[in-house]
Amino acid sequence: MTNATTSRTSAGRTHRTRRVVRSLALTLAAGAVASAAVGLGQGPSLAQADPGDTFVAIGSSQIVQSEDLVSIQIKLDTETVTLNRNNDFSACIGEGNRWTDVLPGAKKPVTAAWNSRSAKNKALYESIGQAETPAVAKSYANTLLKAGVRACQGTKSPYDFHYGPTESSSVGDGYATWAVSYRGTSTKPDGGVAIIRKGDKFGIVQVSGTWGPADQMMESVAKVAVDRLR
Repeated sequence: MTNATTSRTSAGRTHRTRRVVRSLALTLAAGAVASAAVGLGQGPSLAQADPGDTFVAIGSSQIVQSEDLVSIQIKLDTETVTLNRNNDFSACIGEGNRWTDVLPGAKKPVTAAWNSRSAKNKALYESIGQAETPAVAKSYANTLLKAGVRACQGTKSPYDFHYGPTESSSVGDGYATWAVSYRGTSTKPDGGVAIIRKGDKFGIVQVSGTWGPADQMMESVAKVAVDRLR
């Protein structure tokens, strides 16, 4: 698969593809074949795929959407989505460390950046990946939690920001851990970070800026992000 980037706004969406990308396929394992009966009083007989036989490829529909932001009252209006790029991390893990460097063996992620045309210091960044199994996804999520959150908790953070204590919650059959962010030694929250996972999907969400109480905002962000994974 080649790289592709698309951008859209909440007011009149635009779509732009820089390179051609193969369609993400929904692959069904071999199972019963549908058979159609021909005759009066008989209609088609549709095969029912076992949910366990269905592989849902990761894609942009599994990242935070505009309706999610509206529902939790986060005012961001412009999104850029990038597929299959081995992007650098920012924040605690640090730039120069690529996704596959931090997560050896992982496939390249789907990454989204939500920004505001009226507030340049507010944004939401999300990267999600797909592992071979749920157990591997859990392991990758734990790595992101350790390197992307715990390494920068407390005022001894090596950067000009730090994260507060983490909170965790089950979200359906998924799971999220999040923390509020602070600049320097400030006690005023400014965004935060969340590590998410569900099944064989996992990822990290980073927020710059706040809308209402930061702890409630990050909990909402974390939960809607998990809800999107499938």
